[in-house]
Amino acid sequence: MNANETEARRLAMLQVCDSVFPVGAFALSNGMETFVQRDMLRRGDDFEEYVKNYLDIAPYKEIGQMVLAGKYASDSRMRRAGLAKHLIELDELASALQSAREIREGSERMCSRLVTLATQMDAGQAQTSDGHRSDGQSSDGQRGNPQSDFAAAMHGSAGNGITDATDSSANANATSIAKASTASSTAESDKSGIPHADDREHDVIAVHAQGTERHRLQDAADGLYGSPALALYAELISTGQCRGLHPIAMGVYAADHAPDIRDAAIMYGYSLLSALTMCAAKAIPLSQYAGQVALHNSFPRLVRAVDIAMTLRPEDLGISGAFIDIAAMQHETLYSRLYMS
Repeated sequence: MNANETEARRLAMLQVCDSVFPVGAFALSNGMETFVQRDMLRRGDDFEEYVKNYLDIAPYKEIGQMVLAGKYASDSRMRRAGLAKHLIELDELASALQSAREIREGSERMCSRLVTLATQMDAGQAQTSDGHRSDGQSSDGQRGNPQSDFAAAMHGSAGNGITDATDSSANANATSIAKASTASSTAESDKSGIPHADDREHDVIAVHAQGTERHRLQDAADGLYGSPALALYAELISTGQCRGLHPIAMGVYAADHAPDIRDAAIMYGYSLLSALTMCAAKAIPLSQYAGQVALHNSFPRLVRAVDIAMTLRPEDLGISGAFIDIAAMQHETLYSRLYMS
């Protein structure tokens, strides 16, 4: 894996952790809104203490689940059947440990949306022989429509997790066309001595006082398309063997795309804290300034939480955060509320 591919993989993980990635994370307060209405969260100092308490238990909840799923899916020694068994067991355990109904159901919805979006990103465009994607057109020149429902996203996961046999044939045809086009372009370039436009696309021109240099870009597309571990989890969900939880889906996505599970877990943990900060800004209300200060101050504890999660086994999950769980359950009966959980 070259440096460019490492960074491209990190960007893929950043994308699914970003606040604009539409899985619905910012509609959930995970019970924090209850503390606001109970007048226990009133200012920035209160929120910092809440985040501290949240990170004390996060390794044994969402972050721990994500890390375990990522470790399972990235283990090169594990066969498909073994991975399926571990994911089923982890899904059952994590579901049983989630006592608040709203948070469990919210996690399932977020998982469904993540699987659908990831499948569309993988299958929306064919991949050519040089590791870059084509323009997404089939061999007859018609652009395909991305699959839009969850059932369609599950289809074909037994193979490479992206397309069925018909789509594979179309992709093979598209790849053949791409190869033929490349060969033709090379021949034309050889005759004229002028690089073809497709060749120039991957070059960087650097102009210096001493002259002009042409640098060839290293390919950064390898590994970005295709999510076999996530596709397996999607298949287990579609067949009723798993409920489908967002932390587990994030873990297997990280195994498919991120350069490193620990790095991915820190990004995931940051996304959780960022979502809580946005919730606090609206619900307390908390100034954006105070929220960002609290978020920044949480970074050392977040890294520590991830490092703890990296050491855990399944039987370590579920260390009680009873007060937060109770607040999440009480959220179901709040008279008025801004968030879904």
